[in-house]
Amino acid sequence: MTELAQEGSIKKKKAVEPQDDADQDLRAGAQSGGKKLRLTLVEDEQSLLFGFQQTLKERGVKNFELGDIVAEALATIPKEWWDAKVEEITPLEWKLHAALENPDMREKLMSLLNGQK
Repeated sequence: MTELAQEGSIKKKKAVEPQDDADQDLRAGAQSGGKKLRLTLVEDEQSLLFGFQQTLKERGVKNFELGDIVAEALATIPKEWWDAKVEEITPLEWKLHAALENPDMREKLMSLLNGQK
């Protein structure tokens, strides 16, 4: 994890950078066959992740892989949460297109557009 920038005294912008396969295999707890993702996290000093990282540093823990820890934390989120999030951020245009491809939904949508119940 590389610190990219600091915004004021309360926000830190961090990037989780992928590592090559050789480095990944050497890490303790490396997961084989996983897809590497690159993302940017913006955490303030009140966040749980920031506090977790600070606690590890205070306790002298070195060479911990924050990416592995975050991946483990993400794995505890139930599938229902991910499904609900997908529905929440799916554009209306996609939902309309999917409805038009389904014959039953297309019929219901056409009835609704024609003013029928």
